[in-house]
Amino acid sequence: MELLLKYEGHYPPTAWERLGAVRLGNKLWRFDGVEHQGLAMLLAELERVTDSKTLAETLAVPLGDGRASSSVDLLDAAMPFGTLLTRQRFPWALEPLDRRVEIHFQPIIEIGGQGQVYAHEALCRLSPPGGETLSGSDAFSLAAKLGRQDDLDLAAQYKALALKAERIPAGMPLFLNVMPSTLLYEDWLPQLLNWMRELGVDRRDLVIEVVESERIDAVQLAERCDALRAQGLRIALDDMGAGFNGLATLAMVRAEFIKIDRSLVHEAQGSRVRSVLLEAIVSMAERLGVTVIAEGLERPEDLAFCQGLGIRYAQGFLFAMPEPMPRLGRLSLPETDDAWRTQPQDRFRLTDVVDPGITFELNTPIEVVREQFRQIPHLPWAVVVDDANPVAIVQRGRAMTSGTRSLAAACQPLRRTLPHNTTLAGLARSLYVDRGDSEPWTVIGPDGHYLGIIEPMTLVAHILTRQEYGANLHPLSQLPTGPALRQAIEARLGERRGALGLVYIDLDHFKAFNDRYGFIRGDAMIRTLAEILRHVFIGRPDRLLGHIGGDDFVLILDGEEPNLLEQLQRVTAQFHALASHLYDAADLDRGYFATEDDAHHPIASISVACVNGSTGALRDSVAAAERAAYLKKLGKAEWGSVVVVEGSPPTVHSHASIRGLDDWEENALATLQHLLGMPRSRDPHAMDAAFKAYPFFEMLFELDAHGVQRYPNWINPNMYGRIRAGGAGASRAQQPYYKAVCDTGRPFVSSIYLSTASEDFCLTIAVPITDEAGALSGVLVGDLNLSSMAGLLDRRAE
Repeated sequence: MELLLKYEGHYPPTAWERLGAVRLGNKLWRFDGVEHQGLAMLLAELERVTDSKTLAETLAVPLGDGRASSSVDLLDAAMPFGTLLTRQRFPWALEPLDRRVEIHFQPIIEIGGQGQVYAHEALCRLSPPGGETLSGSDAFSLAAKLGRQDDLDLAAQYKALALKAERIPAGMPLFLNVMPSTLLYEDWLPQLLNWMRELGVDRRDLVIEVVESERIDAVQLAERCDALRAQGLRIALDDMGAGFNGLATLAMVRAEFIKIDRSLVHEAQGSRVRSVLLEAIVSMAERLGVTVIAEGLERPEDLAFCQGLGIRYAQGFLFAMPEPMPRLGRLSLPETDDAWRTQPQDRFRLTDVVDPGITFELNTPIEVVREQFRQIPHLPWAVVVDDANPVAIVQRGRAMTSGTRSLAAACQPLRRTLPHNTTLAGLARSLYVDRGDSEPWTVIGPDGHYLGIIEPMTLVAHILTRQEYGANLHPLSQLPTGPALRQAIEARLGERRGALGLVYIDLDHFKAFNDRYGFIRGDAMIRTLAEILRHVFIGRPDRLLGHIGGDDFVLILDGEEPNLLEQLQRVTAQFHALASHLYDAADLDRGYFATEDDAHHPIASISVACVNGSTGALRDSVAAAERAAYLKKLGKAEWGSVVVVEGSPPTVHSHASIRGLDDWEENALATLQHLLGMPRSRDPHAMDAAFKAYPFFEMLFELDAHGVQRYPNWINPNMYGRIRAGGAGASRAQQPYYKAVCDTGRPFVSSIYLSTASEDFCLTIAVPITDEAGALSGVLVGDLNLSSMAGLLDRRAE
């Protein structure tokens, strides 16, 4: 027989002629008189003397004694050199692969809890005759050389599904690896669904894991994954942060799970850059409502590091080797060293706890200073500023002393000045150094200008409170989240033996909204829903409201709530009334918004799933979440907000309109009008009682008849440091709220705008102040926070 080789590269190998090849042209060689049994030896020798790049660019054609009868036969016999070599070495791999495929299962466990097995990943193995079993990567590498990757992929999928039906109980998901090339075949999905029907595998029990084996267009992948999701299947992206699966793919595919490779977890422990990257991936997943799974964990320090990041699920040799029989129940978690736990990002902001205080310009007459101290009897000191820069502190006693002739003579040096971006660790060090200090510290902004003061004991109280609660609160909603929330659900389920009411609330089409309007409005929408839920449900010990992550919330109810449906419908109505302001007017007029793919999405809708255990006791939080996912899926067929209640069958309640939620302006203005009856002065705390009663106000200030601000800003204590103090004497005559009230004599309500101070969406309202004769003597102005207006809606509805 003969062997023809065709090399397509630019550097012809000289070693082939030394092995007896006859060169027939620039790119063609022929080996004559090759015995059948000698072909494998020749191929092995060619592999030894030729570099791999050259062989990768070489075609081989083995010709029998009869040779090829036509060019068609010649073309049919041609194959890559590597394929011919593999065929000679592994002839059994040309047989049907289903007889050689084995499936091993590796458990995915909950590392934030007690090691409960959540799911299993099906891993392919290939068993050659009389040889050592090949791993999944080796098996697919071998199949790729033979052009049989798809054959192996399909054989492994079917066998995994069959064993799932046989060995893994219903309700426990199976992660099924699928190559992207297989995923793109139009006929593959119908075949998969037929297999599932044939084997009795529920679609809720299957997660399609897109393996990171080849580069694929993210748009195509997203389209195929949308088709899977439409059939009730969930998606997992493998090897996030490494290889081809990046953040852009995550954003487009909208997977329910992402898997982080062990190499990234391991390398992040010794690299600040990789640690920040990993934290960013986990944070982004949390914002998108995606569950993170760390895979390939082998060491206790890997486990501790992932737990410190808040990662909930993991798999790896540390817990269990892949085995033919799936592991069920709980697996013991190894002991970990806290030294390996990642330190959470310090989200503390000093400006959150700053008090605006009282300030005087350095050239203020001493009599004016004394008069201010007389008007505010409880004021012990004030800060002296020079062109907005803090320069000194003046004590009440020294200012009131008759011998003091000027403000400068009464001044004392500032004890300590803190930059606005001082970290919590930096504050702790300052407290240790100045632990005997009782005078206030001054806080300055990036421009060196005065922001406010803070007393050391206030800092101590804040640090202690933060240590107890802060790490378990979601940064957007300030509601319980993470391990503390999961432990609370598990504990209450255990106490009530699965008889617990759980209400899952999530925003509909939130990713589409984020894509259309951006993450700033997206964050505002999440905060708005959180405030409405907080206002309606918080306040009783038998209720716990939590923020699962992303756009998902949960309400835990210890007892029966006869008016629960009515309360939830009020939530949906209030959310629609407030969140509608985050949409453009054109979208509101149409009644929907459209994304780039021309899909239409409803305005401000939420889905609510009430899990009550009526169809079976809940064994843990994972089972409860899966039951809620099933209920919410039933509600997705409805347009707009919906409440689905567990039962046999489940009941679906569409959005019910509630009267009185659309004319909120009247109540907001009436509230501001009511504040005209409260005493107002230069005291920055003069309106604290108003902020306590009406927390939706961020700030209040008063103008005289000419539009000049009479007193410093009155700031909601929750906004100290985020809104600049002062403002007295500034002219607001050109502002639209003053012009509108001055020109018409009527109240003013602005449109929604983004506040640079609170980084949230707000609106401004203003009412006229009149004298006894009815003439305009001033204007009272208030800034309202959109997400905090749930209380305003309830007051109006009542």
